[in-house]
Amino acid sequence: MRVWLYVRITIVLLGAIAGCVAPLGPAAKPPIDWHIVLIIFGFISIGLVFVLAIQAVNPRSARIWQRPSWIANPFDFKQPMQFFHMAAFATLAQGVGVLGHLLFAQFPFYAEAALPLAMAAAILLGLRFTMLIFRSKMEQVT
Repeated sequence: MRVWLYVRITIVLLGAIAGCVAPLGPAAKPPIDWHIVLIIFGFISIGLVFVLAIQAVNPRSARIWQRPSWIANPFDFKQPMQFFHMAAFATLAQGVGVLGHLLFAQFPFYAEAALPLAMAAAILLGLRFTMLIFRSKMEQVT
C-alpha cells in the first residue's frame, strides 16, 4: 500500500519541478485572460462530474468507490476518482511551481500562470460534487 503513496508523491514532485522550469510568459495566442481561466474552471469541474457519471454506470467500474486517498492505487481504473485526485495535486504543485518561478524570476504576473491552480481547484471541486451526487456509490465513512 505504501508504494502508492511514494508514487503519488513522486508525481506531485514532478509536477512542481515542471512548474519551476516552465518557460515564463503567455504561450497561448491570443493570450488567456481571466474570463477564460474562469470558463476553464467551470468546464473542468462540470466535465469531471459528467465523466465520472459515465463511470458510475460502467459495469467495469467497482460497485463501491473508495474515497480519494493518498495510499490508494491511482491507476486502478475500477476506482476512477483515485486518478483524478492524484492529477489534481500534481497540477496544484505545478501551479505553485509556476508562481514560485514568477516570483524568483521577478517576471510580471499574467493570467495564464494561474491556469494550473484553477484546473487543480476545479478537479477537486468536481470530485467533491461527484461524491455528493453519487453518495450511494461511495464507501461509507465509519
